[in-house]
Amino acid sequence: MESTDKNDAIKLFVGNLALDTSQEDLTQLFGPYGQVVTCSVLRQFAFIHLQGDGAADLAIRELNGREFRGRNLVVEESRGRPMHSTKVFVGNLSAMCSAEDLQELFQTFGKVLECDKVKARLSSSAGYAFVHMERKEDAVQAIEALHGTTFKGRPLSVELSNVQPTLPYTSPSHKR
Repeated sequence: MESTDKNDAIKLFVGNLALDTSQEDLTQLFGPYGQVVTCSVLRQFAFIHLQGDGAADLAIRELNGREFRGRNLVVEESRGRPMHSTKVFVGNLSAMCSAEDLQELFQTFGKVLECDKVKARLSSSAGYAFVHMERKEDAVQAIEALHGTTFKGRPLSVELSNVQPTLPYTSPSHKR
């Protein structure tokens, strides 16, 4: 009998989701391709563990670029990080903010594996960074606590990292 352990499943990144997309929506969308072992949705992004022979490849081929709820989906295999590592995008950073400053800020929420600050372009005073956190739960807590807060004189934009840059999310977050 086939195991349903999520370690046997392939982790997919699903991006460019409508803001009101639910776990149920994605479970129904991906269900025909294989067993959805886990589905985690945050803002306009999701991670799905999909199990079944060839299920992930078929889902990527058929769903990547497909219109869903008015938006073209980004569906690809999640790569390059351990299962429990989450990449967080931090935008609108002050030029005075260092990678060490961000590491200190984020480690109050959990273990930071890596922090990559990208320098601001000459035409802009705002920079951005990627913070890699060991636990998704810690990353989600950091995003919820830090998004919109002022750090080194600038309001931070903090969200789960996306493959393609998108317009910043400016609507107030809906908490349940």
